[in-house]
Amino acid sequence: MASPISCLSILVIPLLVTSLFYQVSNAANQGWFDEAFLEKVCQKSTDYDLCSSTLRVDPRTYTVNPQGLALVSISINTNLVQTTLDQIPGILNTLTDPLDKTRLQNCQTDFNEVLVKFNAAYAAMSSMSYTEATNLLTEAVLKSVECENEYSSSSSESPISDTTNKVGKLVFVTYVIVGEITSA
Repeated sequence: MASPISCLSILVIPLLVTSLFYQVSNAANQGWFDEAFLEKVCQKSTDYDLCSSTLRVDPRTYTVNPQGLALVSISINTNLVQTTLDQIPGILNTLTDPLDKTRLQNCQTDFNEVLVKFNAAYAAMSSMSYTEATNLLTEAVLKSVECENEYSSSSSESPISDTTNKVGKLVFVTYVIVGEITSA
């Protein structure tokens, strides 16, 4: 005949194991991707479609907490600027107007500085220095606007104006994320 303790252990042990697995799985999910958080951020951004499509296409978005999402957004912007910098030499080769070449070379210089600011902002965000990170992002946006201003008195449009617009909008997405982090 089985003792009351062995009967009890047959019932309790599976419950304890189940409870342990539940706690471990809950702990593993704490701070990970939150669809409602992403939706809230994109709703508050200046361009919902850009925010949503840019963050949702990046697989890192689905594995990070809010601070990680801020890092992902900076990284996406850094990649955008680097891609543009990589394209500028080819664009320069197609330009015939010396003034347009000078303008784009000035933009190249500006975007190199933007890249430095983004890298520094990423480091600041990594160490949770939110004010420093947002200040660096602001400096980066102002630098990209300088590029756009190269063309303000010209009848020709900047060949990288789409990038300068996206840079500003994506930085605003990062501002929203930081705002949500710091207000929580």
